[in-house]
Amino acid sequence: MLTILAIVPLIAAALISAAMHKRPKKIRYIALAASIISLALIILSYYNASQLQSLAWFSFGNSIFAITTSTAPLNMVLLLILGIMTPLIITYSIGFMRVPSEQSRYYSELCIFTAAMMLFAMSADFLTMFVGWEILGVTSYLLIGFWYRREGTAEAARKAITIMLIGDVLMLAAMFIIWGTYNSFSFSVLLQHANAPSPFVEVALLFIIFAVFTKSAQFPFHEWLPDAMKGPTPVSAFLHSSTMVKAGIFLIAVLLPIFIAYNLLNIMLAFGIITVILAVTNALSSLHIKRVLAYSTLEDLGLMFIALGSGSLIAAMMLFVAQTFYKALLFMCTGSIIKSNDGEEDLTKIRNWTSSLNIFIPTMIAVVSLAGLFPLSGFFGKVAIESAAGNSTLYIALVAIAFFSNIYIFRWLFLPLNKKEEKSQAGSTYEYRLLPKSMLIPIYVLAILVPLASLTYIYLPGFLSVKGQAITITEVAASVAVVAAGLLVSYFMFYKGRRVATTGIAYKILHNNPVVNGFYSYFAAAMAAISAAIDGFDYGLYDIFKAGGRGIGAFANLLKRMENGSVNAYIAALLIGLILIAIILIV
Repeated sequence: MLTILAIVPLIAAALISAAMHKRPKKIRYIALAASIISLALIILSYYNASQLQSLAWFSFGNSIFAITTSTAPLNMVLLLILGIMTPLIITYSIGFMRVPSEQSRYYSELCIFTAAMMLFAMSADFLTMFVGWEILGVTSYLLIGFWYRREGTAEAARKAITIMLIGDVLMLAAMFIIWGTYNSFSFSVLLQHANAPSPFVEVALLFIIFAVFTKSAQFPFHEWLPDAMKGPTPVSAFLHSSTMVKAGIFLIAVLLPIFIAYNLLNIMLAFGIITVILAVTNALSSLHIKRVLAYSTLEDLGLMFIALGSGSLIAAMMLFVAQTFYKALLFMCTGSIIKSNDGEEDLTKIRNWTSSLNIFIPTMIAVVSLAGLFPLSGFFGKVAIESAAGNSTLYIALVAIAFFSNIYIFRWLFLPLNKKEEKSQAGSTYEYRLLPKSMLIPIYVLAILVPLASLTYIYLPGFLSVKGQAITITEVAASVAVVAAGLLVSYFMFYKGRRVATTGIAYKILHNNPVVNGFYSYFAAAMAAISAAIDGFDYGLYDIFKAGGRGIGAFANLLKRMENGSVNAYIAALLIGLILIAIILIV
């Protein structure tokens, strides 16, 4: 079942490539059919819970390497949200990607990306995981740079793949260490040795943590994610809700017991806090409609790392699931708004969309869920993480972060609404109702799934293990108060006051994106200088050996001339040699 699940999207990609010239209009429906079949297979896989499956791949010496998959609960959680989101993303893409020449490339890349994520989600060992990990990196590079002719798109794709290649090298090094230590790539074998610490394995785990930081965009590797907004909006919705950026979170969640055994949680906690702070400050200052949401994703990922760093798997997974639906809904609504505004992405220039309830209501549902308003799913995810905080200082910091995140998401909502609705040249009110149904249907489905997802937390047994008790009225009141405070501040500053600063000290402090990117530039320049120095040393060393070789060659040529066939010359050489030996012995 799982083997077929990984192959179905690949078959779809092959069919799309074969049909691209004969039936270009049918290509999108091949991708949609494959996604629906994959969802059905995932649902059927629940009957094989916690089973391992292995498919021999190749052998080397006495070792046999295989693709190993699992239907353990964590694997099935990621597979299920991936299975639900894929047909919604493809359905949305049918209306969004309208250029015929882009169809085959887009859907084939999307299918391969989906296949890689499915393989990663059901992996039970490092080898299987790494195959999915690598294909995810390559296909994300292709999808982020899909519109490569647009300004800055190719650079954004290169930044993403360059940062992820750092993680690839670290992950590969960790795999070699683990294989050398345990002669196995299996996650279960590694977890079984959690109580037998090894300094080599500790180094491998550190490599894994920082490899995960590159994939899940944690400081200092986080700036590729906002730049990735150059890609198509359906790709952004897929990337930020249920696929690659969560790959690192998932891997840490699977291996969490061994990170606890090696006392490495504080690293995740520290870097998660730094990432959240940088995300919130940049989201408060950015005016790009998609970049604000990208920084919001950075905040969500940082919060998940804070939960994992606090040792709470359940809290991390609760936000993991909740974020899937409200973030996908936000991006889909954003894509509809951008498309209705002829590609405009500046929050201060986008037209007011309040007259279109089929966009405004789903957007509001997603916004208040992200803000953590009870009883939507975002509330349960965030209250679980706050409850998992190990001390009062961290708890207060998380509440403060929630307050500022509410300010920026309501700022994102209010900026386009703080002006009168514009009129078209014909004099009629500008409408958002001309969007294709294929774009609206996934929005409606997600608008229903966001509140429905909250019901799962009410009956989730693990939720009580996080909190130790049921949700209290005080927590609900505190959540409502924080949301209301953020709403009021944003309303008076950005709707009534229309304060949009793009200069000044406060803006420069908040908008620290240029500082981080400047650091990247200086770091790259420093690495280039070090490489140039090593290169110069290498050439210098080569020149020394080359000169030595030439000298020895010249000496050899000189000696060669002594072999001239003259017996007298040979006797003279013998005598000179004996005299030199005698002198050396006397000295």
